[in-house]
Amino acid sequence: MAALHLMTKTVWITRTRPSADESADMWRAAGFTPLVLPVLKVRAIESGTVPRDTVIIFTSKNGVAHFKGNGQRAICVGDATAKKARAAGYRNVVSVDGTSADVTTWVQQNLPKTHPICHVSGWHVRGSISEDLQASGFSASRLKTYRSFPIQAWPDQPVDLAAFYSPLAAQVFAQEAEGRDVSALTAVCISAATAQALEGLMLAGCVIAANPREDEQIAVAKTIPCD
Repeated sequence: MAALHLMTKTVWITRTRPSADESADMWRAAGFTPLVLPVLKVRAIESGTVPRDTVIIFTSKNGVAHFKGNGQRAICVGDATAKKARAAGYRNVVSVDGTSADVTTWVQQNLPKTHPICHVSGWHVRGSISEDLQASGFSASRLKTYRSFPIQAWPDQPVDLAAFYSPLAAQVFAQEAEGRDVSALTAVCISAATAQALEGLMLAGCVIAANPREDEQIAVAKTIPCD
């Protein structure tokens, strides 16, 4: 009897490096063939320091990487960001394992309003953590430490899936996709907001992670039937 050869789907990893390379390892371990081709590049922004008694909010690993902290307490949007914050020396690190809105809710329910809070973020940010906390009586601020810039990138080989990790990356892809045939490509989005940026494209499909985590992206990608 001839052996069965299972086709593996090729997934385009659109996120910035070095996170894209870490993602490639996860997708490969899950049985996919990853193609790392970022649509964004990150540059640091000159920023100041934050007092040690300030609670830091991180909503991305890039925020951790581009901020010179001083061992402050850190509240993180998800497990991957929390892991990076712990490795960088932050203390009492909490992973909310949710969205920016979940971070805001966690702070409102668990921290005193007298405690200074700083959301360390990129230039482009989803949600309004510092503004919402200020509106509810917290001493909150936002510090921009990096900015993402688009890269003109398109695979020179067929891909089955494209993994998107932010609305900005999806927007950049959508602009680059104008005039191209993307009818064979399925988008795998980390959030509904990310998927919304792809509306109007004639894709083969678009699936959204049950929770905004990469393992959930991979899980939903596995449900996509092979042709």
